[in-house]
Amino acid sequence: MQIPDALDSAATGMRAQTARLDSIAEDLAHAATPGYRAQRVVARGFGAELRTQALISRAQGSLRRTGVPTDLALIGSGYFAVAGARGVEYTRDGRMSLDADGLLRDVHGRAVLGALGAVRLGSGAVIHSDGRIFCRGAVVDRLRIVDFDGTTVRRGHASVRAGYLEESGVDPIEEMTSLVAAQRCFEADQKAAQQTDETLKRAVTELPAVRS
Repeated sequence: MQIPDALDSAATGMRAQTARLDSIAEDLAHAATPGYRAQRVVARGFGAELRTQALISRAQGSLRRTGVPTDLALIGSGYFAVAGARGVEYTRDGRMSLDADGLLRDVHGRAVLGALGAVRLGSGAVIHSDGRIFCRGAVVDRLRIVDFDGTTVRRGHASVRAGYLEESGVDPIEEMTSLVAAQRCFEADQKAAQQTDETLKRAVTELPAVRS
């Protein structure tokens, strides 16, 4: 391998490990966030062509019973649709609550969306497993649960469990093990880059002296 190629390869490896470390840090920050799905950074290609991609785990988190009627857990693939500042956003964090107007809002204050717009829960309203909202025996709305097919948003088929929360999918021990491994790989690439840089400097400074 030529010296410039070795330096470029080491730098590419360092960038890949940096992406991996960022992903692990994000996961650890959400180790206690209900409904959070862990990320996995995968590398494709080799050398200067190495590219990284973050993939979201689809593993179902364990369910924890809270007994709070507005706590909602999704079972299966899908997301709640909520009204964000920039349009419709998506979350699996089921920590919901009612505001003074009876609107269902998530933990960040965003209105939870249904088929008819923002979901409003009247007195005695019940959310069934298929997302339908019943009030006094009649269906009044249905939670907007979506899934993704690539970049296309489609109707999701996850079932809803009221009074439960889905735990975070992050395994802190596994993440810490991955953190140590990523740090060691980064340090190895960094050392290789330093050694290649030193070799390049010697080639530039010592070769002219020999020829003279």
